[in-house]
Amino acid sequence: MKLAAVGLATAVVGVVLGIPGLIGIGSFWVAMGLVVRSQAETFKSLKAKNVDGRTFARSTALLLAVGLPALVVGILGLGFPAEHADWRWLPVIVGGLAVGFGVLGGALFLAGSAVEAKTGADKAIVPATITIKAMRETGTYINERPRLEFDLLVMPDKSSGVTSYEVTKKATVPATALGSLRVGDGFKALVAGPESPTAMEIHWDQPVSGAADVSTRLEQLDRLHREAKISDEEYEIQRQRILGSL
Repeated sequence: MKLAAVGLATAVVGVVLGIPGLIGIGSFWVAMGLVVRSQAETFKSLKAKNVDGRTFARSTALLLAVGLPALVVGILGLGFPAEHADWRWLPVIVGGLAVGFGVLGGALFLAGSAVEAKTGADKAIVPATITIKAMRETGTYINERPRLEFDLLVMPDKSSGVTSYEVTKKATVPATALGSLRVGDGFKALVAGPESPTAMEIHWDQPVSGAADVSTRLEQLDRLHREAKISDEEYEIQRQRILGSL
């Protein structure tokens, strides 16, 4: 509600001094403040750094919607009588801050996403099979593709010498792979290993049936047990889960 409060104060000053420009832009900020309030969850996600592309695009659009009209009104002096021309700097300053935050935030997000994607791709060099243990909707979409959260069992190829591990990862799933999303099944992938567990390149066009991969999963589980990396109890639990997927 801070934007609405600033807008109300601006409109009141405009009424007192008889400045149509301040009345108009103040009223606009009040309306936009109510819109921003309705999008409170978006800004909470930003503060918590729980951000995806759709969330960031929405927040950037709101900041630009607040700032650009204010800049136009202030720079052109629309509705500002000559004797009150100095007041046009108020919408210029507020609008400039809003646009600046929107542009800078968007640029940093895009740059960070590009670096993260490149880093993950550079690290993901070990062939593996990932098996879905559980999956959950996040309620967000990127380019109309659902973004899901997966609990995955990652089983690198035996020749790599990398041990199996589990990881929770969010991923945007292409429409062509939606029919292959089943607990117990999975996909071929390139992974970085347990040191960077979320760095992976999932080959959505290479689904793997859980039943067809049971022997490989049992071999991986036996190896982990022989190397004393899992307890007897965990070994039996995981073995029953694998056999139960038949």
